[in-house]
Amino acid sequence: MANGVLIFQGMKLGFLPGDSPISLNEDGENSTKAILSTAYNVIPIWLKAAHDHLKQSKLASEKIIEDWSENPELQKELLVRELIPSIQVFVSCGIALDALYDTLRPHAKISQQEIQAWKNRGTSREKQIIEVIRRTFKLKNDILKNFSDCIVPIIKYRNKAVHPSLELENACMRPDIRIAVDWKFSVYCYSNAERILTNTINMIVYLYDHKTGTSEIDESISNIIDALEELNIVQRRL
Repeated sequence: MANGVLIFQGMKLGFLPGDSPISLNEDGENSTKAILSTAYNVIPIWLKAAHDHLKQSKLASEKIIEDWSENPELQKELLVRELIPSIQVFVSCGIALDALYDTLRPHAKISQQEIQAWKNRGTSREKQIIEVIRRTFKLKNDILKNFSDCIVPIIKYRNKAVHPSLELENACMRPDIRIAVDWKFSVYCYSNAERILTNTINMIVYLYDHKTGTSEIDESISNIIDALEELNIVQRRL
């Protein structure tokens, strides 16, 4: 038999209809057997995954600096070692933004006709995410542009990672090595992974700091911050 319910910071708690019945026992006393229901937002988990992968990416990046040589096999090994955790950061941050979209969409007053129009026009995922944030937080144009500048590359390269193409693209250089590489080794590197994780967290912190006045929205963002704090990803400012 379960001994209580394990509660995490930022977890939504409540009772579903019929799960807190009140009845009388044999002695005529109230007997309540409530079943607690929970909802743990996955946004903090994906950002925790990105945070942990970024640590591995940093170590791999440092090894490139320390161990780089003219040996092609070693070069490949070093680059792949950095690529794997870096690409995971992009994917994790992209999923976190998708989850943020789903969290905010019920409050964005988007009609089914608009959603269908997005599908018909092939409106990109990043534009949908930006529009939902714009509607729920009523961001000023300059702030909205900053958000857009952060969100667009995250979703773009998340999509290129999970929906890969084998079309030929020019090899490119990166500043820390003296050889041209496939674009993936240039994009999915530690410095870029660090930037997109920082941007993703900073956007959520900004939304937390700038309340909408709508209790459900503000509570959802506050719960995300609570969970990120418990996971040691952010530290709340006093």
